[in-house]
Amino acid sequence: MEQAADITVSEIRIPFRDIDMHGHMHNAAYYAHAEAAVAGLWRHRPEGPNDPVYFVRKSGCTFHRGLKLDDLARFRVSVIRIGATSLTFAVGISAEGAPVADLEIVWVAVDPASRQPVNVPQAVRDWLKSFLA
Repeated sequence: MEQAADITVSEIRIPFRDIDMHGHMHNAAYYAHAEAAVAGLWRHRPEGPNDPVYFVRKSGCTFHRGLKLDDLARFRVSVIRIGATSLTFAVGISAEGAPVADLEIVWVAVDPASRQPVNVPQAVRDWLKSFLA
């Protein structure tokens, strides 16, 4: 994975397990790979002793064209919003230099015990600012 000041980029070759009977990648696989790309960025975050856990609050995808078996897909992750209790990530997927899909994933920070929303820790907020689009 390549990390720049404002984005994180990863690439995958589309596996057979993600292909439907029409020869295109299943819609759900776009989300799975986008979440993996966000997780690739997230594993580098600063951690604290009382960190919240994060749940997906909302996600959406705009499809431009379908990926096929063995296509090399490029995933670009950026942060488009840092709220008090939520984080919004943008994942742009491209292949051969052309847009394939654009996903937006919103996470909410919650207390692990109560499952109630809490503020995103300041260290995480500061770290994510370098990834703002």
